[in-house]
Amino acid sequence: MNLNQIIFFISISLLYRLVLKEKWLEWFVLLISILTIFWLQPISTIRTLDFWLPTFSISLGLVSWVLITKNEELNSRDNNKTIIFVISFILIIGLSRLVPQISIYKYISAPKTISTILFLTILCFVIFRLKSFKNKNIFIWGVESVLLIIFIILKNEFLSHKLSIYLRYINKQSVNLAFANEIAWIGFSYFAFRMLHALIESKKRGGVSISLKAYLGYLLYFPAFLAGPIDRIDHFQEKIISNKKLLIEDLFYAGERIAIGLFQKFILADLLALISINETLAVTITTKFWMWFVVIIYAFRIYFDFNGYSHLAIGISRLLGIQLPENFNKPLLSPTLTIFWNNWHITLTQWFRAYYFNPVTRFFRKNYKSINSKLLMGLMQITTMVLIGLWHGISYNFIAWGAWNGIGLFVQNRVTGFVKKKIGAGKPLWQISPVYRVISTMITFLYISLGWVWFELSTLDASMQVFFILFGKK
Repeated sequence: MNLNQIIFFISISLLYRLVLKEKWLEWFVLLISILTIFWLQPISTIRTLDFWLPTFSISLGLVSWVLITKNEELNSRDNNKTIIFVISFILIIGLSRLVPQISIYKYISAPKTISTILFLTILCFVIFRLKSFKNKNIFIWGVESVLLIIFIILKNEFLSHKLSIYLRYINKQSVNLAFANEIAWIGFSYFAFRMLHALIESKKRGGVSISLKAYLGYLLYFPAFLAGPIDRIDHFQEKIISNKKLLIEDLFYAGERIAIGLFQKFILADLLALISINETLAVTITTKFWMWFVVIIYAFRIYFDFNGYSHLAIGISRLLGIQLPENFNKPLLSPTLTIFWNNWHITLTQWFRAYYFNPVTRFFRKNYKSINSKLLMGLMQITTMVLIGLWHGISYNFIAWGAWNGIGLFVQNRVTGFVKKKIGAGKPLWQISPVYRVISTMITFLYISLGWVWFELSTLDASMQVFFILFGKK
């Protein structure tokens, strides 16, 4: 998201809050969010893909809503109006190719009209048929599987390259020009995790009560669409502020968060990007001092980049009167790796804790009671962090990054337990003395900084060369 787009979102959100009534909030969020996913989706070198990817996102949202919503609420007048609105919106964009004067082709390459109409007809039929089923768990499993398959394809260079070749082939374009990053489904990672959360919670509760426009607004929420936070569906509904007396307070709070976000993302992060580790510097720097310098600078750069965007998302959302969860809580000042990962990308780590770490740990403890608890904890910490790494991309480097942090968490927990028992009288050393806290914080920061080498570079060889220089082996 560039600066002009951010200014637009700030302006439109502020305009809504000052002019429109509260009852239009869900409609406003839905309209702007749908516009946003088409706007932010870059024009693809694969013909019409920039139309179909946002359309598929919306379609998955429609289908998943039918699956998670209680049957008695599916056919309400308000929900039917929303279905008609969304289908009509997509159809209008598809028909825009017939009106060249509006120049929408500069942003979206719409397919042939018959293709759009045929797809929407099939979509409406699927929605209608799914409404008639009482037990929808098998379809929920199907959607979850589709999301995971898409996720794996997009995150794996080999698979995404093969898909690019296939799409070019059916579009009668040169397959020789296909490349892995050609399929850029903007926002899919966060969109998919929000939807998986909703689907899983629906199975637990036997359905949820949420209107279609609120659900699509949750999935596609424009302030958080690209980089989170990943809010819970029930929290998202609860945090809609309806008290107009909070307007002045919200404006001051939002202004502060937006200012911090702009400063961190577009000044600090962009400046630090010039002098932090990257593919070029990794092979050109040959001295230990400068390699340590660019590695440490990268830790600050990635923090200001991610945290800056979170400030912007939270601030813009607050202009609308909607409170998003915090995503960072001073992680660079954490005295341990455990505290760091409780304070870094909080909503992502909470997602993995809720849907992988906790249930799998309970399963093993219930069904394999003889397993060593420390061994189980180490296994779960390592595999959780590896999965978080794979969420960023399916490559050996992201696996290495996850393993690095998982092993670090396991070792840190064992050392902390030993120190508390043998030395610290029931407390870790960093809680006993400010000096120990500073030392522990520095060690944690350096370990995390070294881990970012795996994260930033694309190959294991390049990463190992950096480590050889850092520790004087070259």
